[in-house]
Amino acid sequence: MQYGYFDNEKREYVIDNVALPCSWTNYLGVEDMAAVINHTAGGYLFYKTPEYHRISRFRGNGVPMDRPGFYVYIRDNEKKDYHSISWQPVAKDLSKASYRCRHGLSYTVYESEYDGLASSQTMVIPCGENVLLWDVKVKNTTDAVRDLSLFTYMEFSFHHIMIDNQNFQMSLYCAGSSYEDGIIEEDLFYEEKGYQYLTASFTPDGYDCVREKFLGVYGTEDHPAGMERGTPEGSTELGGNHCGSLQKNFKLQPGEEARFVIMLGEGNREEVRRIRVKYSDLKRVDAVYTDLAAYWKQKYAALQIQTPNEGMNTLINTWTLYQSEINVMFKGC
Repeated sequence: MQYGYFDNEKREYVIDNVALPCSWTNYLGVEDMAAVINHTAGGYLFYKTPEYHRISRFRGNGVPMDRPGFYVYIRDNEKKDYHSISWQPVAKDLSKASYRCRHGLSYTVYESEYDGLASSQTMVIPCGENVLLWDVKVKNTTDAVRDLSLFTYMEFSFHHIMIDNQNFQMSLYCAGSSYEDGIIEEDLFYEEKGYQYLTASFTPDGYDCVREKFLGVYGTEDHPAGMERGTPEGSTELGGNHCGSLQKNFKLQPGEEARFVIMLGEGNREEVRRIRVKYSDLKRVDAVYTDLAAYWKQKYAALQIQTPNEGMNTLINTWTLYQSEINVMFKGC
């Protein structure tokens, strides 16, 4: 069974058969902020250490596997139908939808085509900044006007993997969530400067900060209550489990494309406002890719070989070097 192929020109591994028997994982970030992210958009974000400074939560041994992660849902408000840009968590029938994952050098792209909408979600951490960008594009490929809503979803960590997984009763008292001026903030009560945030380049039309309000009691990421309703509840809470869900309503004319940037990171509201202004400028988002390409070009210039075997060239010139460099970066994690 073939699940994908190497794109040597772009230095990507392209997964076009997304129903893999196990996770295919990439590593984002080349400095202090880093993410472990797989082909279904599952994974987690951390600052310097994944044990003591997690920003988002991940259940590595959970069922279904690869949950939670960094999800973008698109809802057709007329049809009351929705899908996720990544194959999981909604997992539309593959006979009716197509999905693709492209793992590149410190970035990952999810692409989907469903019901006349072509969407992409690029995950990348800029050099010099402590934020994970979700660069989202949605295009209307039909000849009708589309009434749509975008929803984000991620689950905040309690910052420490032991608190996430043990002493659950006390864990629920260690953090609170709030919303103000388009910013979701998780406040870690046991840490004087413990703040984590989710914001976006748009002014949200709604939000949820409490996991159970968006997913629903006994709900899952597959069919969240918020997506079924089509509207978030505007929830916040001092205590409990917290999430980052922002909603944006928008319409697309035939052939029109919209672009949104979601920002997940570490810092107080002053830091969030700076980041939000910076990456609401799409030219600065585009520059992130240019900077990363230059970073890896300089790394690869140290060793390139040519042999009669194309597979050997692919392995040595890109992926062995990439794996070695990532191992050095993540060796203390």
